[in-house]
Amino acid sequence: MQSFTGFLGCLLFLLASISNTASQPLDFPSSNTVPSYPTQTPTQICRLDLSNELFGGVNHACAATTTLDRSRCCPVLAAWLFAAHARTALLVSAPAPSPSADLPMMPADDSQKCVNSLQDSLRNRSIRIPQPNATCDAILCFCGIRLHKITTLSCPNAFNLTVSAAAIRNVSGTHNATPTAVVRSLEKNCRNASYAGCTQCLNALQKIKGCKKEKEKENESERAKKMFKLDCQLMALTWLLGRNKTAYIPTVSAVLRALMYSAYPHQSKCSPDQENMPLAVDSLQFETSHASSSPFILLLLSILMLLLCL
Repeated sequence: MQSFTGFLGCLLFLLASISNTASQPLDFPSSNTVPSYPTQTPTQICRLDLSNELFGGVNHACAATTTLDRSRCCPVLAAWLFAAHARTALLVSAPAPSPSADLPMMPADDSQKCVNSLQDSLRNRSIRIPQPNATCDAILCFCGIRLHKITTLSCPNAFNLTVSAAAIRNVSGTHNATPTAVVRSLEKNCRNASYAGCTQCLNALQKIKGCKKEKEKENESERAKKMFKLDCQLMALTWLLGRNKTAYIPTVSAVLRALMYSAYPHQSKCSPDQENMPLAVDSLQFETSHASSSPFILLLLSILMLLLCL
């Protein structure tokens, strides 16, 4: 009788574990908006759409070792940060400002407050990115990541900021910047993270210019023109990640390595396949396998408990 009672108890434990596993929702990436500090004013808040994918990817690429690898960590960190900032970056308040020839060399950006926001969220999840030294942080200083809003840039051949008949206004009167055909072409040209796919995406991205009439800006230095062009290209990649970050993160990471973290700074050239593989592809696979393994382990332990009771 005692043996039967013990068996019955184990059986009930097994059924309860299976029920809990079945009823527990799968850990799909969920977006949430995280302000940097609760007491900050609206102008000081950085709104990022943070997800489990982002935390898993950044942890795997940047926090897995005690020293930072610039070519491995920075492209993945930049890609996920651009993806998290996409919704805010492409929002236009009405009326949209017209592109001006007197834009400052360094447009106003969300970088510092967004770094604070991201670092707080990483710390809350015990993810610590190594700091190069006491005066240089990983995101702004080491990786040189800057987050802009489309309204602070001049990218007329990439985005239309005015309200069209097809534009959808939010309740607050804001609307999203409308990408041009050259930006939309990235959707089909940036789906493959291989060397060939990265090169195809990079070639499509090179069609994006910083200003519509560059010949009229003869007084601008070549460095300034390259900076404006790069800002517009990064905003186009931000739009692409906003469309589908899971699909485009691997390719965008490879392209960002070519644009910003190449061993040859004067050449934008994609890395060979064997060098690109440790980027965001592994990060996504790591996060997916980690999220899907927990219910299976619980079920396996329950079956083992039942066998011990027999």
